[in-house]
Amino acid sequence: MQALPFLAAYLEHPRLEHLVKTGFYHIVSDMVYRHTSDCLDETQDRTHRILRIAAEDTEFLRKLDANVDMLKAFQGYAGLKDRQRLFLWQLKHKVKQNIPPILKHMTVHKFIRYIKSQYAFLRLRKTPHGPLRYKEMQDLVTEYRDYLDMCRRMGYNMKNSFVLYPKDLQKSHDKTARRYEQKKDTLTKRDFAAVYQQLSGRLDFEKDGLKIVYPATPDDIVAEGNALHHCVGSYVERVAEEECIILFLRRCADECKPFYTIEVRGQEVVQVRGAGNCGMTPEVKAFVAEWKQRALCAPLPAAAA
Repeated sequence: MQALPFLAAYLEHPRLEHLVKTGFYHIVSDMVYRHTSDCLDETQDRTHRILRIAAEDTEFLRKLDANVDMLKAFQGYAGLKDRQRLFLWQLKHKVKQNIPPILKHMTVHKFIRYIKSQYAFLRLRKTPHGPLRYKEMQDLVTEYRDYLDMCRRMGYNMKNSFVLYPKDLQKSHDKTARRYEQKKDTLTKRDFAAVYQQLSGRLDFEKDGLKIVYPATPDDIVAEGNALHHCVGSYVERVAEEECIILFLRRCADECKPFYTIEVRGQEVVQVRGAGNCGMTPEVKAFVAEWKQRALCAPLPAAAA
């Protein structure tokens, strides 16, 4: 570490001197050259409090010559039993993410024991196309996180060992994924239909040979995106979750042919896109402006309100 950069950083962060004297050289170097001080509590004067860790973890991190990234990762395990063992395991196997969501359902000991036993045979398993499916331990941990998340969303009993620790994680993951997608598709279709049912024709409008058309199914939105070569097909879930509404602008002479697509949020027209994401023509712009005034922003009837 060069003297001038350190002194410049020290003027702003005096606690760096304390960390140098207590042996956390790598953290100080990172602070001087690469990181902000958001991982430190500079109002404190005890080493573990400055580092936002437990007192018993100070020597542990010093022996590891921890850097800022390591410190931040370890801080995420505050209060966790066996956190030092877990951290050493992470470093050994180069696992950097997706562990905290897993530990909501099990202890560190059970997590390490299970993932180790699974990796022993799954590390040799290949994809249908030939390459290894789990090149690194991180690949398996990520898939385990995804599996548990799908189980939770499916309403499975997350205290059942049969659910938490399947004999073959890869097969259970793929089987659950297929069930999850089927359920998700069913729920999406139901919620999608409910959104347009609530509109009850309130946004209908027709003028100068143009009209507003509602999509009947999620597939209609996907087909619209394919026909006009834009990304509206990816908006199906947003519609089902009531983040936005997708409407079609069609020529009256050919209602079945995609022309322009409209995205609405609240009472605002977010975007109107034609083929290849092109903008509005003067004709379309005039129609949308009047439609917005007379239908989209019109007050609801007393019964509907």
